Amino acid sequence: MRTGKLPEHTFKRSVMNPIRYRLPDISFRAAVGHDGAVLGDMVTSMASTAFCYTGNELYALNNALNNIIAAGGNPYGVSTAILLPEHSEEAELRRITGNLAGRAEEYQIEILAGHTELVPSVVCPTITVTAYGKKVWENRHKQVSAGMDIVMTKWTGLYGGAILARLKKEELITRYPESYIETAAGYLGYTTLMPELRALEAAVAENPNCIYAAHDVSNGGVFGALWQMLSACNCGAEFPIEGIPMKQEIIEICEYFDINPYMMNGQGSLLLVTDSGDYLVRMMEKAGVKASVIGKTTKSKERKIIIAGEERFLVPPKGDALNAVFYGQPLPV
Repeated sequence: MRTGKLPEHTFKRSVMNPIRYRLPDISFRAAVGHDGAVLGDMVTSMASTAFCYTGNELYALNNALNNIIAAGGNPYGVSTAILLPEHSEEAELRRITGNLAGRAEEYQIEILAGHTELVPSVVCPTITVTAYGKKVWENRHKQVSAGMDIVMTKWTGLYGGAILARLKKEELITRYPESYIETAAGYLGYTTLMPELRALEAAVAENPNCIYAAHDVSNGGVFGALWQMLSACNCGAEFPIEGIPMKQEIIEICEYFDINPYMMNGQGSLLLVTDSGDYLVRMMEKAGVKASVIGKTTKSKERKIIIAGEERFLVPPKGDALNAVFYGQPLPV
């Protein structure tokens, strides 16, 4: 198996298929396109990260919380497990926990429990975050029909572009001005969906049935997230490539590394299926969140991307474009 997120067929065969016992009260459970679970009014999700790849201990925290929001919840607490390489300094642990605690306080989320251990087999700090939330709205994937709007918040490849700017700065400033790369690195501040949550809470308070499905964008980029969300909805879609918003700095960084920004980690963006696309865009913009209607669901199960007037098709995600930069793996196609 290759480094990174499991391919969909491997995930189904070796992770989901062995799970046979099912609690009757789970209304929304883990599956392709479902990164959280709902039990009664409680929503839960888990995420992990190794710092040697992400360069950022907050990745797992944001990822777990983003999964809660995409599953229809408002997060209220997390538990953490921190594994450190043997002989790590206490100052490193204090830095990690301080950053996590600071961000949790900013989000008004409590760190409920945790575990910390130094492990000889760990080569770089690794953190796992389990998040808990209260259900705000309900995903209704099975009710998605043709002609519904697909809304995307923020921009393509936010996390990937920001982390490349941060970890590959010295290389990138040989071509681009340092201020340009620093602007891209600053997009790490956009990789939480907490602003989207406030807009969604306001939207469902006015229109309780405006959201049918949601999926956060992370590994595999917006193309991977679209595939997974549409798989969960069992439907197709059509969208023009120029309708998917992107920052110019991220375009330039991806061109430098010859990678596809649409297949690059996009933590911080949210996809939504709705019958009220313009309404959700307005609600997002009221909350200060960029949002766009990028396509529509279709009767056909085909997932079409329109590029320069030509039809191309989404395929199951095969990894993340960042792996080509950090691990030298073949680019996903």
